[in-house]
Amino acid sequence: MDSLINAAGRALAAGDPLGALKRVALRQDPAALALRGIAMAQLGDFAKAKTLLK
Repeated sequence: MDSLINAAGRALAAGDPLGALKRVALRQDPAALALRGIAMAQLGDFAKAKTLLK
């Protein structure tokens, strides 16, 4: 697992979805998309989160 994915996961665990998005926003690999979906769900954008997690 690379350091940006790891840092984004730690940011989500700490309750910082914006910090997590900042780290993985432009990436298209599966781990980044999953983290983006989780972060979007935490922010309340459930429609976008559902799309990212499919």
